Amino acid sequence: MPVSDGSYKQSSEFDGRVLDAQKLEQLACPVCFGALRLDAPDPQILCIGCKRRYPLIDGIPVLIPERAIAPDAPGRNEPS
Repeated sequence: MPVSDGSYKQSSEFDGRVLDAQKLEQLACPVCFGALRLDAPDPQILCIGCKRRYPLIDGIPVLIPERAIAPDAPGRNEPS
């Protein structure tokens, strides 16, 4: 959703539409082709294979490798 500064806030819900597990099963990591899951409470998609995290913008997963957070990025929390 657009915010006052013109950027977009990340969310897993947009206009009542939610990215559900069934839709997520149809997608794969563009780097390693691993399975993806929604990482709550952060609105991100986590690759089970390579541990990259992809943002959700307006409820849409942005599966662009250059936009991913690498598994060894400083300050990132490990999944539980």
